[in-house]
Parts: sequence; structure tokens; C-alpha cells
Amino acid sequence: MAILVLDSGVLIARSYNEPVSQDVEAMLTRIRTREVELHAPILFKYELVSVVRKPVHSPRVTPLEGGRLLDELLQYPVTLHFDDALLRRGFELAGELTQPRAYDGQYLALAERLQCEFWTTDERLFNSVRSAFPLIRWLGNVDING
Repeated sequence: MAILVLDSGVLIARSYNEPVSQDVEAMLTRIRTREVELHAPILFKYELVSVVRKPVHSPRVTPLEGGRLLDELLQYPVTLHFDDALLRRGFELAGELTQPRAYDGQYLALAERLQCEFWTTDERLFNSVRSAFPLIRWLGNVDING
């Protein structure tokens, strides 16, 4: 079974109308039909909660709509990882890749550990680390059907 690390932005883009939303839907369909196992650091779920909360607060969506969306996102099958070694490696990678925060480093560290691709919707992250981290894929320029 194939595995990959998935950025929370991928599921979020599926829920909101973003430039890569069609690519995300095609990717998730591919994952379901090809038995791809998804992995993420534990912060994945915290990011989902935070992003869904923002439009509820603004208020662009009702609390009920936000709660339904959150329930849907939290139920998506993703294997979560958390341990001190992963946290330390994410911190190290953030330094090596000159990233100001270590959030993205956690995803990168997990992809490195699992020796698999890391898929993201974050074009800025992709552009800043792709030469040093060849396992990263940005949905905006990858043929997800291939």
C-alpha cells in the first residue's frame, strides 16, 4: 500500500473554494481508488479546527455549518503521529531550511521518516524548500492523475 503525508491545507481546500480545490478533489478520489494511506503529524487536526473556526468567528458561516464541516474533516482517515523525536526533527528541519516556524517542519520530518511524498497546497512552502526537500509536492503543479 502506498503512503503519503498530507498537509491539512489539502482537506481545507476541498471544503472551501480555493484555486487548487479541483486538484484536491481529484487527488482524494485517486487516494480512495488506489488504496493510499494518509499520514500527518498530530498538529494536522489542530490546524483543521483553527481554520474552520475563523469563518465562524468572522461570521461568514454559522456555528452549525462550521460544526458540520469540522465533523466531516475530523473523520477523514488520516494516521496521526506524535513523538519527541519527530518534534525535534521538525525543529531541526525548520532551521536547515530557514523556515521561521516549525509547523511545516513537522510534516517534512514525518515525510522524511516515512520516506514518502509530502503533499501541500502551500505554494510558498513548496517554492522555498523543494530544492532541499525533493519529497515535497505542491498540488498546483503536480499531475495528480499520473
